[in-house]
Amino acid sequence: MNLFTLNAPIRFLIEITTTILIITIGLTKYSLPLNILIGILLPIIFISLWGFFIAPHSPKQGPAILRIFIELIIFGTCTYLLISKESTLIGLIYLTITLVNTVMIHMGSTLSRKK
Repeated sequence: MNLFTLNAPIRFLIEITTTILIITIGLTKYSLPLNILIGILLPIIFISLWGFFIAPHSPKQGPAILRIFIELIIFGTCTYLLISKESTLIGLIYLTITLVNTVMIHMGSTLSRKK
């Protein structure tokens, strides 16, 4: 087992945490109708995009550039929500963790294809 394989469970926790954070911030920090849009509709859109184009076992997994673009949108939105509605420090910690994890995930998938 290598470092990239150990990174997969961390990635799953980041995905779940991101969804919970967007739902929580959307529903509690905004008033109608934004709370419905951000707290319910946005997570549904993000989960759908993730399931169709990013999930490892997705039959329609997109090319690497599309996956990275979608990840930037999802993680960037969550970072923005954290910084603007919670705390700059928490947002930057979240951003750092997701950035390191994303780089490791993509490096691991690139290296595994070259073998």
